[in-house]
Amino acid sequence: MHPEVIIHNSVSLDHAVRGFDVDLGQHYGALLALEPEAVLVGSATAKSGLEMFHDISEPEAEPDRHRRDVRPDDPRPIFVIVDSRGVLQNLLHFYRNMEHTKDVVVLVAEATPMDYLDYLREREYPFIRCGKSRVDLRGAIRELSERFGITRVVSDSGPELNDVLIREGIADTISLIVHPTIAGEGEKKLFDKAGGRVALELREAAPMEQGTVHLVYAVKR
Repeated sequence: MHPEVIIHNSVSLDHAVRGFDVDLGQHYGALLALEPEAVLVGSATAKSGLEMFHDISEPEAEPDRHRRDVRPDDPRPIFVIVDSRGVLQNLLHFYRNMEHTKDVVVLVAEATPMDYLDYLREREYPFIRCGKSRVDLRGAIRELSERFGITRVVSDSGPELNDVLIREGIADTISLIVHPTIAGEGEKKLFDKAGGRVALELREAAPMEQGTVHLVYAVKR
């Protein structure tokens, strides 16, 4: 069974993901309201988030090298990272220690460096190896459902990963917090490389604070 996949992002009126101030409380409040069982993020987004809010030179402690007990009744989502190149080697303990994360699962490919796979095994990070040079997202998400019982995945990532979810027909729903600003040229735009025309059906349009609007669309097949 393939889980429901939701793209969630905060964007400007011209669909930029940077170049304006994002209310993180608003962003993550709307994300958690989607009730994700897993939050999907690309390695570049995950690393930039660490660099923004943490001192990444801080080494892992001995307890960080071991997987915590995962309780079936724990309502927190699993944090799922697409990292075929091993970008987050020696950094995953930051995510393992986050209070809103139940567990960390890594998606890798056949071409993923062996030393990164050894790092994941030694520190007891569950990983799914699917795809040759890059992660086969459709197959990896299906295996995520089979192994961990995940029925809803929310992507909280940048344009590259989200564009793949649209281009390959994986995303079922798009959740956007639209900010009342135009970022202009030079900023990364969501859906610039999403492929051909995709028809959407509006499910929700809710005004929020600070002039933002939460739009939710179903992707029409």
